[in-house]
Amino acid sequence: MNENYSYWLLETFKKVKGLSANKDLVTLIDELSESHLSNIKAGRRHLTPEQAMFIAEQCGMDIGEVLVRLDMETSKSPAVKAELQKVLKRLAGVFAALVLTLNLASSPSQSDAVTPA
Repeated sequence: MNENYSYWLLETFKKVKGLSANKDLVTLIDELSESHLSNIKAGRRHLTPEQAMFIAEQCGMDIGEVLVRLDMETSKSPAVKAELQKVLKRLAGVFAALVLTLNLASSPSQSDAVTPA
């Protein structure tokens, strides 16, 4: 993923929805104009949190992660960016633990194993 997270989200949305033209984005995403889109592409503007949430929902992405990454993009403070990066790492750790727990819970236990006669 490149430095311009807002634009990356828009391009991901286009791929998921099978869109080819940027004008399609303008009609599907609230309060997105062609000039706003050009400014996002150039890195001068960013998506709003509401626009990012809409894209996340439509693309099946984790809304919390998308919003944290958007905050990282819009923050001017390196200290804030570093703290937001820590939040992302914690989210990834929690997600990994949840997946592991669910996999273990759905695996057959030793007592369920069939022993040969």
